Amino acid sequence: MGDPRNDFDQLLKQRRWLDPIPLELQRAYRAQRLEEFNRLVKLWGPLLPVSFIAFQAFTLVFYTAELHGPDLTLLFSTEGVVVVAILLGLLVAHQPAQRLSYETWIPWVLGLIIAIKVVAGFNLASTLLAINQVYITLLVVLIGTLSLQLPIRACVKGCVLGGLPFLAVPWLANLHYGLLFFGHYLLTTTVVMSVVAMREDKDRMMFLQSMQLSHERQEVQRLNVELAELARRDALTGLPNRRVFDEALSSEWDRARRNRASLALLMIDVDHFKRYNDRYGHPAGDHCLTEIAGAIGGVVRRPGDVAARYGGEEFVILLPGTTEDGACELAARLIAKVDALKLPHEASLTAPFVTVSIGVSVCVPLGATSAQSLTDEADAALYEAKAAGRHTIQCRTVGQDEGASS
Repeated sequence: MGDPRNDFDQLLKQRRWLDPIPLELQRAYRAQRLEEFNRLVKLWGPLLPVSFIAFQAFTLVFYTAELHGPDLTLLFSTEGVVVVAILLGLLVAHQPAQRLSYETWIPWVLGLIIAIKVVAGFNLASTLLAINQVYITLLVVLIGTLSLQLPIRACVKGCVLGGLPFLAVPWLANLHYGLLFFGHYLLTTTVVMSVVAMREDKDRMMFLQSMQLSHERQEVQRLNVELAELARRDALTGLPNRRVFDEALSSEWDRARRNRASLALLMIDVDHFKRYNDRYGHPAGDHCLTEIAGAIGGVVRRPGDVAARYGGEEFVILLPGTTEDGACELAARLIAKVDALKLPHEASLTAPFVTVSIGVSVCVPLGATSAQSLTDEADAALYEAKAAGRHTIQCRTVGQDEGASS
């Protein structure tokens, strides 16, 4: 299938009566049919013996006077075979391995039961019992085809097998009865096949609609995930945005407080970026920020580290479990990586290429110290780096006034 949504729409709009399910969906369709059959066996299987008992009780109550001699023996023997067939069918239906092929073996069981009923009807001497046998046979056809929810092919197979004894109608002693029985059987099976065909077509349509709905639900979930991810990403650089940084800072601050661990923050600013935009234009400025973001991504490697675009030409890197030495060493690597890009910057007052300044703050959260203090110290360190001529690093520890430069 190409675009699943378009394929489903086309199938639902253009499909003809009893069109086959597409090959790629047949496994799912068979699985659904099997699940329905399993539920049917579990909930309604006991009703088959109950129906059989009801048929026999009806005959015993209303035809007591006719039940004697050969007719009684015939009904007793044929109904005994029917009981065995029903019980064997129920036993097989409760075997998980055999349920997979229920559409293959059930028509044989159904056909056998119908054929036994037809043969018994042909051989009953009592006219009343013979007519009763016609009606019971037709009820068996209705129950066996409609209640078991067999597909049209299985129903046709079962009814054809059950109708084989009608081939002997020309040789019956009571030809009129045989033709009447066959006419009723043919009419009933024709109506039944029409109902089964309509039900099967409806089932197929409902299956396709359910598959379309399931696909649309999955597509909505996928789009929601993508939208949630986009809402947490900076559209230009692809880095996480300010929102992600704020959430990570709050979470890592609480973790560091619990574990009495060090937490470091790098605040990065592109030197003379306004001049860069004025000199090369905003598209070039966007490209510059994208390159800087790539350099930042190249030095941030640990899964717990968070690099994000803070706003404008400012970026941040949050480093859980990192000391001042480790944070300043990473900052130095980042400056070297940006320098290696050699992005021309003729308007810079610092260097002929694009450079960055970095402020580093480090803290072990204790007492009343807040996460905001880590950000404030990194911002103050960045201001010091700019005041020192840019293209440098200033490191500060929260709670200390003095800074260290490199």
